[in-house]
Amino acid sequence: MKKLKNTFELIWTAWCLFSATIIILINLPIITLLILYFGKEDNQFIDYYLRTCTRAILISWGIKMVFIKHPNIDFSKAYIYVCNHRSYLDVLVGIIGIKSYKRFLGKEEVFSWPIIGFLANRLGHIPVKRQSESDREESYQKILNVTKNKTSLFLCPEGAIFMNDRLLNELRNGAFRVAIESKTPIVAISMINAGELFPADKIRIRPGKCINYMSEPFETKNLSLSNVDSLRTQVKKELLKNLTAHYPEGKYPIEFNPNDYKETVYLNTLQKK
Repeated sequence: MKKLKNTFELIWTAWCLFSATIIILINLPIITLLILYFGKEDNQFIDYYLRTCTRAILISWGIKMVFIKHPNIDFSKAYIYVCNHRSYLDVLVGIIGIKSYKRFLGKEEVFSWPIIGFLANRLGHIPVKRQSESDREESYQKILNVTKNKTSLFLCPEGAIFMNDRLLNELRNGAFRVAIESKTPIVAISMINAGELFPADKIRIRPGKCINYMSEPFETKNLSLSNVDSLRTQVKKELLKNLTAHYPEGKYPIEFNPNDYKETVYLNTLQKK
C-alpha cells in the first residue's frame, strides 16, 4: 500500500511540475510586458494577474487554499505579514492570500536566476544579503524603506525551514524591529497542512487543503524598540494557538531521524538584527 501511495505521489508531482511549467510559459510574455511597462510601481493590476496565474497552478495541483481572515484586516492598508515556515507553499499563500501589492524577501542568489531573478528584480522584491555586517545593514534599510513607503511585506521570521517536528521554531527579531520602526501593523498567518502538501526536504506535491488563519493586526504605532520581545511573543502565541488547535499533540506530523537532522535554508531573514 505504501509503495502504491509513493507511486501515485511521484506521478502526481510530475503532473504538477508539468502543469505549472505550461501555465508559466503561457503567461510569461504577458507578465513580462506588464512588468516592463509598470516597472517597480506598486501596481494592483500586476498583483491581480499574478494571483490569477497562481490560482490556476494550485487548481491544477489539486490544492485548495482556505483563508480565514480577521474582519479588521483592510487590504488597502500596508501590513507586515509573517507566517510559520514549513513549506515552499508559503510564497503561493502570500501571493493569493494578500489581496494587495506586496514585496517578498528572498535569498540573494535567487535574484541572479534566469527568468525568476529578472521578475523578482523588476517587481522590486528584496534580496537578503548576509555576507557582512554592512550587507545585512543594507538589506535591513531596504526593507525599512519599503514599509515606510506604505507597501506591504511578506516574510517568515523563523528564517529557515527546519526539518524537525516542532510546531514553531524560534522567531528572529528582524520583522518585529521593522514593524516598530516603520509603525506598520503585523498580521500573523498560521499555515496549516502546508508541509504535508509540499514538504521542503523533497520534490513531492500532494493534493489537499491548506488552511490559513490571518490574525487581527498587531498595532505598533505606540511601541518602541524596547517592545520588540513582547511583540514577538504576542505573534508567536497567536501562531501557536492555531497550530496547536490542528496539531493537539504539540508536534508537527513529520517523519525524521534526529540523528540525521538537517535544515533546508530558504530565508535567513535579518539573522543578525
